[in-house]
Amino acid sequence: MFDVSLLTKTPLTGPRSILRVVQVFAKLAAHPEGQTLAQLCHNLELPKTTLFTMLKVLESAHYLSQEGGAYRLGPQAVALGASMAESPARNFPNCANGVLQSLCQRTGETGFLAVLTPDRQFCKYVAVAETDNWLRFSVKVGSQKPAYATGSGRAMLAFMPENEVLQLLESFPFERLTPKTVSSRRSLLASLKEVRTHGVSCIDSGTVAGVLAVAAPIFGVDGQVAAAISAGGPTSRVADHLPAVKTAVRDAAEDISRILGYCGEWPAMPSGT
Repeated sequence: MFDVSLLTKTPLTGPRSILRVVQVFAKLAAHPEGQTLAQLCHNLELPKTTLFTMLKVLESAHYLSQEGGAYRLGPQAVALGASMAESPARNFPNCANGVLQSLCQRTGETGFLAVLTPDRQFCKYVAVAETDNWLRFSVKVGSQKPAYATGSGRAMLAFMPENEVLQLLESFPFERLTPKTVSSRRSLLASLKEVRTHGVSCIDSGTVAGVLAVAAPIFGVDGQVAAAISAGGPTSRVADHLPAVKTAVRDAAEDISRILGYCGEWPAMPSGT
């Protein structure tokens, strides 16, 4: 996960000033009602005099507008955002490929992006970043596995509205793919509660014996769960650095949520919980 505090510890000059501009855009996008100079200085921890100069330059180029002392995104910034959103590279899962590759490198395990099928019964894998480890876990893009049995599936189910989940539970067959596959409605509900508590799903041998998968939910601009990202590999290896893998997966999920336009607190709690 990108730490914006890193940007506040360096002078507002040179190439890093470009990153400051992005900071300003991101903050104003999250506050459509506008932010005053004092609020931006406080929230971004930037020097007032230099920030004022930056805001005026952006305002003169119509990237910002200012009324009643509050700055908002201007027409040029809105047009730029719309243009970027329409680019094929910004569409999911393409927009998340960089984060997925980074997760693979950070954990040393294969990374996956998945969505739920329209009937919410299955977890469908839409992108894979394979590790260089000779012993690794992999699935084919486009393949599907029961949502209740996978880390990615449970990461998404846990953050769906409760009434939808309860309806789905009636249709899950709870087929035991391995001796450790969740086998009852009660066990699955307990697992989903734990996922909501920790923001991450950790499933050992859910669909394949000896494979440990760690997954976290991805949210869209509307705050609804849209997908999941996971890292998976041999249980014996992943277990040795499980806390670090969990952290990396959570960070990656939040980063992709931000790319998709979600601006709220991560993870976004579903209604009815």
